[in-house]
Amino acid sequence: MDKQLGKKILELVGGEENVQSITHCATRLRMSFKDKSKVEDTAIGKLNGVLSTMEKGGQYQVVIGPAVDSVYKDVVANTKFESDSSGGGDSQEKKNIVTIFLDTVAGIFTPLLPLLAGSGVLRGIVLLLTQVGLLSDTSSTYTILTVSSTAVFYFLPILLAFTSAKKFGANQYVAVAIMGALIMPDFMNLMGDGGNGTVSSFIGIPVVLMGYSSTVIPAVLAVWCQSKLEKFLKKIIPLSLHLLFVSLITLLVMVPLTAIVFGPFGVYVGEAFANLVNALMSFNGWIAGAFIGGIWNVMVIFGLQWAVNPVMIQNISVLGFDKIVPLTGAANFGMAGAAMGTFLKTKDSEMKSFSFSALLSIFFAGITEPAIYGIAVKYKKPLIGAVIGGAAGGAFIGGMGVNAYAFVFGGLTTIPAFIGDTLVYYLIGLAICFVVGTIATIILGIDEDLEETSALSSVSKGNEVISLPISGDVIKLEDVKDEVFSSGAMGKGLAIIPDNGNLYAPFDGVVTMLFATKHAIGLTSDQGNEVLIHIGMDTVELNGELFTTYVKQGDKVKRGDRLISFDKDAISKKGYDLTTPIVITNAADKDIEFSKYGKMEQGIEIASIQ
Repeated sequence: MDKQLGKKILELVGGEENVQSITHCATRLRMSFKDKSKVEDTAIGKLNGVLSTMEKGGQYQVVIGPAVDSVYKDVVANTKFESDSSGGGDSQEKKNIVTIFLDTVAGIFTPLLPLLAGSGVLRGIVLLLTQVGLLSDTSSTYTILTVSSTAVFYFLPILLAFTSAKKFGANQYVAVAIMGALIMPDFMNLMGDGGNGTVSSFIGIPVVLMGYSSTVIPAVLAVWCQSKLEKFLKKIIPLSLHLLFVSLITLLVMVPLTAIVFGPFGVYVGEAFANLVNALMSFNGWIAGAFIGGIWNVMVIFGLQWAVNPVMIQNISVLGFDKIVPLTGAANFGMAGAAMGTFLKTKDSEMKSFSFSALLSIFFAGITEPAIYGIAVKYKKPLIGAVIGGAAGGAFIGGMGVNAYAFVFGGLTTIPAFIGDTLVYYLIGLAICFVVGTIATIILGIDEDLEETSALSSVSKGNEVISLPISGDVIKLEDVKDEVFSSGAMGKGLAIIPDNGNLYAPFDGVVTMLFATKHAIGLTSDQGNEVLIHIGMDTVELNGELFTTYVKQGDKVKRGDRLISFDKDAISKKGYDLTTPIVITNAADKDIEFSKYGKMEQGIEIASIQ
């Protein structure tokens, strides 16, 4: 499939300005236009990755297949539709507040991580050269290298404004201007010699002045508010006047509002949070070190580390050092030990090669994800070994009060970021983590024999059997009143006219697609067969009404687990055809044997895939 398929489709329908609305269901893009004459239907149909096109129910539909979600994202990327890209076909369920918070923090900080890491290593090198006498701290070279490595922290609110604006859907350049105004010398000079807390005024309103360079929270709060203001302004201001008045009013409102409200609030909250974490570290570094060093890799699995990263960045920006960063290094080297233990323990040549490459990834880049997901999660016991190693070395590092002077990922190449009085303790702690993690993993084992037995068992089964996911009248796929399915363009399969509203898993596997509209679900079996179940025709239009899901994307399911329920009678009364296709989307080269058609009960074997 063409990687630029989405953008080519957008161009051939007349561009963003010709599209009134766009969404997608389980198989196709659905669009409406201002001028249908601009749509080059024939050219779209010939694109690599487009199965067919059609017009139905007042919508222009481009049939893509299971890859429709990625194509949709390509279409809406960098367009006015991007902020609504969850649309009717987003596979995510409604998120709880914790998930939203973590996703938001990750989206804001991820783009800055390479810059933070590179600046941290450069800062460490400058400190090393200074300490060994190769660089004078009064030289111009020292000054140039120092500003090169610390600029990221001085201008951190501006950088965060830019990434926050992208995350919240605000104008990124206006966001930069808002935070840039608050670190301009003229604004800073209002404090005089009073420092933080000096009171000035704006049209008679008191302003508590703060220094905003190196701060984190004020930029995020300000840009979030900016995004809301811009959306409101775009609704009430005529389109022809957006260019001038949206940015004008946004700057006029947000710069004073940030200086009066969000800035001081963010500074005080950020300092309080950082002080709390630092107080916990100071209370008992041994216990805190063991806990953070041990639990950090588990936090990475669930993305929870994003809640702590801002604290570390804030500490380094404000205090010049941080005590949590060394503990994340401890966790990394505990995982490195688990990778080494796996390397020494495994009998599989491919796993031996993979574990060694995962080990190098940690040593030279401080990146643990290959080891976490490819070893620890896969075999389980190496994760325990990593936790033990990280906790052992983390206790020593925390107890000895090791400092980091830059925000970096713990690896061999980032050691310069720890150069100082506590460097030797950091190195000893890393050695403890690695050795203990390795030994613990070797002792615990990796249950590789069980993994091999499971794989052999799977292979010995030969055929994959698919059970009927819902009771009803089984018909041939070519009898479905939708040419996308009946033509076989989506793949081989059959369809069911359901007797009830309960859909069950047809095999053991994983939920790989679950649409927010709840009308379709994609499953991948343990043997790799991909199945799409589409409940009814055009039921995406119900936008999830009358459907209830019992699983979420990524869940493992067993044959017979309930997946979705729906109000069959109510959907039928609304005029929708409930014929439900079951399509094996990756079976073009596979031998599939279907059972007889007719009335059948849920759970009966309906297909066998060789």
